[in-house]
Amino acid sequence: MDILIIDDDAVDRMASIRTLKNAGLNIRSIDQAETGTEGIQKALSKHYDTILLDYQIPPSNGIEALREIRGSCGNSTAIVMLSHSNDEKLALSCIEAGAQDFIMKSEVSISRLKRAILIAAERNALEKQIETRNNQLRELAERDTLTGLRNRYVFDTSLNDEFERAKRNTSQLALLILDVDDFKRVNDLLGHQAGDDFLKHVARRLEGVTRGSDTLCRLGGDEFAILVTDLPKLENVKALSDRILEAMAPPVNLGTHSIPITMSIGIASYPHCASSAMELMKCADVAMYRSKELGKNQVQYYTHDFHANMQQRMQLENELKLAIKRDELRLFYQPQVDATTGALAGVEAFICWQNERRGLLAPDDFIPLAEESLLIIDIGRWVINEACQQFSTWNKLYDLKNMTFTIAVNISAKQFKDHGLFDYLRACIKSNEIDAQLIELEFTESSLESSLDAIDMLNKLSDIGVKLALDDFGVGYSSLSQLKKFPFDVLKIDKSFVQDPRDNGNGLLAAICAFAHSLGYETVAEGIETEEQKLLCQTLNVNRLRGYLFDKPMTAKELQKSWLTHLLKYFTV
Repeated sequence: MDILIIDDDAVDRMASIRTLKNAGLNIRSIDQAETGTEGIQKALSKHYDTILLDYQIPPSNGIEALREIRGSCGNSTAIVMLSHSNDEKLALSCIEAGAQDFIMKSEVSISRLKRAILIAAERNALEKQIETRNNQLRELAERDTLTGLRNRYVFDTSLNDEFERAKRNTSQLALLILDVDDFKRVNDLLGHQAGDDFLKHVARRLEGVTRGSDTLCRLGGDEFAILVTDLPKLENVKALSDRILEAMAPPVNLGTHSIPITMSIGIASYPHCASSAMELMKCADVAMYRSKELGKNQVQYYTHDFHANMQQRMQLENELKLAIKRDELRLFYQPQVDATTGALAGVEAFICWQNERRGLLAPDDFIPLAEESLLIIDIGRWVINEACQQFSTWNKLYDLKNMTFTIAVNISAKQFKDHGLFDYLRACIKSNEIDAQLIELEFTESSLESSLDAIDMLNKLSDIGVKLALDDFGVGYSSLSQLKKFPFDVLKIDKSFVQDPRDNGNGLLAAICAFAHSLGYETVAEGIETEEQKLLCQTLNVNRLRGYLFDKPMTAKELQKSWLTHLLKYFTV
């Protein structure tokens, strides 16, 4: 045991030393200090198991020395305060300041001092255990359990602290928000365990390119953040972002799968972009989403113009949330004609939004936003119900059962998140007394790419008789082998093949039609605007045609007047 006595009274020091030597303690050394300053220096230069500290030590008092030692040495040393005073408030103040015990000098005896030192040492050991456990709990509370990086709590605390420090020191602060591109596909294709392993690889690569002074955190999911301080030049952030993209270039090997990594990065800085920590976070987030919109796997820096656009986007989203309640959504219908007879073969439903301030908005103006915000689930159900009700009305008026007449409705990939979609559609068909075979649901190739888990739902829809159509065929990503997994009845040929002036029927359009017919698919050609395009599709045996050559999208009443009532034919073979 190493002991330090800090006392300005030489007689008291000698008395304490004699008592300690007679106490039967295992003492290796006893050092002395005559002032608080000397005692603090010795306590900092050597570890002592116990310090006996006089309350009246100059130049101030023992409590000041006690706080200084505690602040520098932590709880590694047991401290016993000695005093001539019998003041209970003084004793309590010493304990509150960090002393393990308080003894009046007049009561110092072998047994009293020995007991005080042993109890103080034991109490100190308990305090160290508690401190160790608290540190362990703090570490657990501040670490992301999956990647081992700092978590969102640490990020929020660090962002606020570093922002205030940057303001005081008039220094620069940069924030990078990073989001893994297309991470959902890893989970969908390989499972969540593989997704977790993928994120661990991402975390290790980020650790490899950041500095020790940078705060690297996982915010949650596939989103990370890097807080960069002590920047001599703001341009240094670009070097960091370049290192990140370079580090992500090699694919991750998970078992037999080689998975590419790309990241979208948004960067904002203080004082250029924001006046508060919360604003800085929003700016970096806005920049990251800008990176996503521009094609991913890149870095975008925050600009005020883009922020204004994002504000408008948020306002549009809020208005869209109320569109159904305000009865602002409209369905328009464009005729599909039989390529052989020119007779009406069906209609395709298009949703539009009659916004009070913005006028009539086309699907491209708001459907992408609805998909991002998942408002598409409620909107999609509205479209299905509205189309079924309208079809039922027409059926009662014109007895469409005697015609091969279908109504086509587009389904977004995000609607696969609506696990009640199948039951909802089946209920709409039943309540409106519609033959399921006259309902045609359209899916794009890109929706299949991101929704491979939807095969079961498509099979269930097919089993009840609903027709399934693959929209924009030829411009998506699905391979022919993948296409066989899905129970499609109809291939809708994208208008880019029909309207290509370089294709005279002997190129891609002819190949697509031949492929579709060889596998028994019904075909629909979109974007027919000229007689030449119509005749070309007839030559290639396309089944149905849709385009402005025949009519534009129109309201239900306009369709009744132009087509259903008079059953006009726009052309004959």
